[in-house]
Amino acid sequence: MIARLALLLALAALLPVGGARADAPASGTFTAMRACPAVSSIHKGRNPGNVALTPQQGYRIVAANTAPASYYLVVVPGARPDRRWVPVDCGSITGNGAAPAALPAAPRSGPPNRVPGGTPTHYVLALSWEPGFCAGHDGKPECAAETPNGFDARHFTLHGLWPDPREYCGASAQAIAADKAGDWRALPAVDLSAATRARLAQAMPGTQSRLERHEWLKHGTCSGVDADAYFGRALSFLDAINASLVQRLFAGAVGKTLSRDAIRAAFDSAFGAGAGDRLRLSCTRSGGERQITELTLGLDGDVMGTASLAALIEGARPTNGGCDGGVVAAVR
Repeated sequence: MIARLALLLALAALLPVGGARADAPASGTFTAMRACPAVSSIHKGRNPGNVALTPQQGYRIVAANTAPASYYLVVVPGARPDRRWVPVDCGSITGNGAAPAALPAAPRSGPPNRVPGGTPTHYVLALSWEPGFCAGHDGKPECAAETPNGFDARHFTLHGLWPDPREYCGASAQAIAADKAGDWRALPAVDLSAATRARLAQAMPGTQSRLERHEWLKHGTCSGVDADAYFGRALSFLDAINASLVQRLFAGAVGKTLSRDAIRAAFDSAFGAGAGDRLRLSCTRSGGERQITELTLGLDGDVMGTASLAALIEGARPTNGGCDGGVVAAVR
């Protein structure tokens, strides 16, 4: 009996921390897109030391929970224990040849819709500062629903991810006509998983006006991937910016004026020297003052693949900076 107990204890010691068996070998680097919790146990959610990943930092992958993976076991330097489980949709993977990642997600039925002429490599990421946008759109349902404590009061929200210059790939003439008329409720519903739809409800307030239908029809259909992968990738970029110095700069300046130079400097600090040169600032006048409404950012490279946001920004050409600054509006 004692010998058997000793054998069981020895076998248990070989399992990964947290008791979750790593059934699929995996290797490579996991680059975090946002500050996700890094747990020692998937099922119990244990997180000694409340460890979170650092956005844009790479972590060595040592295993996966299954194939295809839903979690990776990575090494987090300084954590105790230093081997931690992280969900695959928290970041991007490079150099992994054994356990396919879920970012971008594979289509749920059939192969992805490929774009005639190849997959586009240049995109524009458009992020809204919702209180500024809503200052001129009182009639929008998402603007009527704004609250001072809501996510969109102090975080950037998703407007879109646009493969430039392609539009309306494979869309019907009827749908294009409805879209151009602004009748988004007449557009086909987008085939999304429940998880992606729930994330968009917070990160893209315009879903209350069916913005996701417009964005998918006009832009997403030209991305070369399915809707879940397209919006998942856009959300990962949004998460990375909201976890960066750029969001903290805006949140700390609500009701005050920010210059374009200050915003560009924050992008340089967060995503590398020159990142701010790929940024364009949009402003409108409301109540006698100029307010910031949107940031657009050029991206170039494997946008729908696994490249990091910093690498995609670096690959893009510098752009006209737009307005030179404005007020960071508060929810009214």
